[in-house]
Amino acid sequence: MPGKVKARFNGYVPARQGLLRSFVEDRAGNFAILAAICSIPLVGAAALGVDYANTSRVRTQLQNALDTAVLAVAQKGVKISDDEANLIARRFMSGNLDPQYVNLKMVRKDTSVTLEAGVDVGLYFGGILGKKSVPVFASSTADLAMVSYEIALVLDTTGSMAGGKLQSMKEAVIGLIEDISSQVTDTEKLKFSLVPFATFVNVGPQYGPEFDKHGRVKKGTGAEWLDLEGSSEIPQLELKSGVSRFEVFHNLGQEWAGCVETRMPSKKGDHDTDDTPVLKSDKASYFVPAFAIDEPNERGYSNDYINSSVNPLDKSLTGELRKLLKYGVGDLLGSLLSPPGGVNIEGGRGPNRGCNMQPITSLTNDYGLLKSKVSALEASGNTNIMEGVSWGMRVLSPQEPFAGGAERPGLEKVMIVLTDGSNVFGTTRTALGSSYSSFGYLVDGRLDGLTAASSSKMTEKMNEKTLAACSNAKKKHDISIYTIRLEERDTNTGSMLAQCASDSTQYFDAPSRNQLKDVFKAIGEKIVKLRLSS
Repeated sequence: MPGKVKARFNGYVPARQGLLRSFVEDRAGNFAILAAICSIPLVGAAALGVDYANTSRVRTQLQNALDTAVLAVAQKGVKISDDEANLIARRFMSGNLDPQYVNLKMVRKDTSVTLEAGVDVGLYFGGILGKKSVPVFASSTADLAMVSYEIALVLDTTGSMAGGKLQSMKEAVIGLIEDISSQVTDTEKLKFSLVPFATFVNVGPQYGPEFDKHGRVKKGTGAEWLDLEGSSEIPQLELKSGVSRFEVFHNLGQEWAGCVETRMPSKKGDHDTDDTPVLKSDKASYFVPAFAIDEPNERGYSNDYINSSVNPLDKSLTGELRKLLKYGVGDLLGSLLSPPGGVNIEGGRGPNRGCNMQPITSLTNDYGLLKSKVSALEASGNTNIMEGVSWGMRVLSPQEPFAGGAERPGLEKVMIVLTDGSNVFGTTRTALGSSYSSFGYLVDGRLDGLTAASSSKMTEKMNEKTLAACSNAKKKHDISIYTIRLEERDTNTGSMLAQCASDSTQYFDAPSRNQLKDVFKAIGEKIVKLRLSS
């Protein structure tokens, strides 16, 4: 019996116990249930990840919108009202942010602007946490970078600028001065210089010398960078080396108006297109005063102001003496202060002919003075962009002639060049080959040795010199150049100005004078450096 009972027990499994064993041994079903239980937190985590990613995206959008808006407000400076500032901020926020921002708050302190705003971000799986949305907040502060500025305004005042173009330029330049000075409120950190250019650049008659009772230059008077004694060996038709042009002005009873000629390059430097220093050991480095000779009383000439029949091209001994005589030069001729027939300075004729432009205004933070100088600009003469660029470079320099520029960390040097025309040498069919300019006459051969050439060829050479000056300003002196072509269709001039600019975004082509205000406003916004401090 015991054996049978044991056998029956081993071979029999109660129904309830079988079901339990089947459940325990059914590993597939068990895994499914466990997987379902374990997937609950995984699904929740994925849902939260989606909401987190969306919230982060909106936070980035909000921050970017605030950064853009705060820069736009700070760019306008301290002179706009709080209402105007808020209007600008809301316009930029609305244009850059899809979700509706809430609680936009602005704080303005001096040149610093802070914006704060929040956005309610909807949650895709907010029911898990019992929330439908979550608030996101951000702030941004913009301030003018701790940068100082020296800006040279190199402006075309040639005859073609007369009328509406000149007036539009004046208004645009004055607007630029006002806009930038409203942002950079520390006047020690913002200075402008004004360089009007045409046939010449006028450095200012105040740098000329005084004279003794014998009509000689007084020792110790006159700027040392000027050729006071006629030392320069620059080619001259009638006033040879060793003859002081200042003394000739004095002999003729005329005051030097302040214009200078283009320097000649030498082995010691590209004096014509660079800011090379004046050295006593290098006569070519001196700046020679412009002196328009008495031209023949013949057709094609326009500057006959002395009653003399001497031929400027007569290089005979007699001819050279007659040239000196008519200007009252030399110890034996010193008493002849008035040449035979006297001097007739009328109708713009005389030794200062062509020097009609306003003198340079060196670097200053007197913005009222600058605006009055701009308002007084007049138009006359031909276009000589190279001289404008070269003197724009020199006014930003810490060395003579003006020694007004500084050299220190955080100082931005900027040159803005505007012209409405192509370079013009002024070629003519006369024996001298051209009218008088900063290069003298064409027959002097002072532009790459050319003594006879077409006007287009001379323009090409002047463009090359202009680009050399631009290159020196950018590479040697770290000057950022902006160029503007105003109502000028010549493609070569446009190409030259584009190459002169520091980069393609700093060249502006303005087919209409009505665009100048917007152009100068855009330049001003590019010049002033803003920073995000948070």
